[in-house]
Amino acid sequence: MLGLDKIQRSRLDHLLVETIKQVGVSNYSLIARLTGLNAETVRYKVNRQLNRMGLSVHVNIDFEGLGFKRGIFLVKASANPGRSWIDHASYLTFVGKIMGLDRYICTYAVPYRLKKKYLDSFDSLKQSGLVEEFVSLDVSWVRYPSFRSEFYDYDKRCWLVDWNRVDMTLREVGASSGLVDRDATVDYIDLRILRAMQEDPTCSIAKTAKEMNANPRTVRYHYSEHVLKGHYVLGHSVRWARPTPEGKQADLMQLVFSFRDLKQEEMNLARKVFNKIPFTWLEVGTEDNRYFAFLDISLTNFHETVRFVERNTEPIRDRLEMTTLDPPKTYSINIPDEMFDRERGWGLMPTQRSVAEVSKVDGN
Repeated sequence: MLGLDKIQRSRLDHLLVETIKQVGVSNYSLIARLTGLNAETVRYKVNRQLNRMGLSVHVNIDFEGLGFKRGIFLVKASANPGRSWIDHASYLTFVGKIMGLDRYICTYAVPYRLKKKYLDSFDSLKQSGLVEEFVSLDVSWVRYPSFRSEFYDYDKRCWLVDWNRVDMTLREVGASSGLVDRDATVDYIDLRILRAMQEDPTCSIAKTAKEMNANPRTVRYHYSEHVLKGHYVLGHSVRWARPTPEGKQADLMQLVFSFRDLKQEEMNLARKVFNKIPFTWLEVGTEDNRYFAFLDISLTNFHETVRFVERNTEPIRDRLEMTTLDPPKTYSINIPDEMFDRERGWGLMPTQRSVAEVSKVDGN
């Protein structure tokens, strides 16, 4: 009986996670209708059990749809104790410090019309001595691979990967967006809604309106007519929350695999391989034919992951680079509402608080 209860609980957890991937976590009643659970059970599982299962929910913003241009920065920072180039850099969406080096790999999203001035501001950081060198790569597409429930043990809160089944995966999955060059159309209320969703995916529109000190009807209108109909949200990602047992080392390696000078068929090969791997949470292709895959890997699966990559990318392995990131200094950053002025729109100078105070999405 206990075994059956465990199997049933695991199936329910699997169903809950798959449903969250489709509709998010802000509407408990909707999740209840789709899963057959009651709303209070859904509320409890989302607010209490999801994190205990080692998982977290993330909202993926369609920056291209908002009129933003995405890119990748490869930065070599100057060794200046007490002074960080990051404190003077806006519009970053992800910061990854390379282990043991003063080098970073970052992603950014900047309003299309500001891109040139934005890159010029990094030249200023170089002249001020905070940055020794930097390279900006224009992004042509991004994809957020879907959480692979079939390889996760919800009861033991760990990955149980069958690499033979991984190799047999045929369908590529995950929300994606491509190149769009247009002016930003988001307004202040839309922006605050998106920021609230990123900070807390369970946040209701009523709570968001209260925190904004705004009319709930107005906020709900912006949510339905702008955020939803404008497809400002690509979808919801469930990610491994890399739990750290007290007094123990985190079971985590954060890696970036990259390839350069890929032809289209070679790019397709890279996409196919890394979309199969259950640890991939972000894929990026650049306009100069580079490919980047960002992975959060459990230590117990590190060697098998690398062997899988080597075995399946042999035609392009001469252009492969594997980079190890420093987890305590690697984090995502929320949509930068401090750069938005209600009257003038987006700018290059903060309007509400310093860039150093920007909220990190994952709380690190």
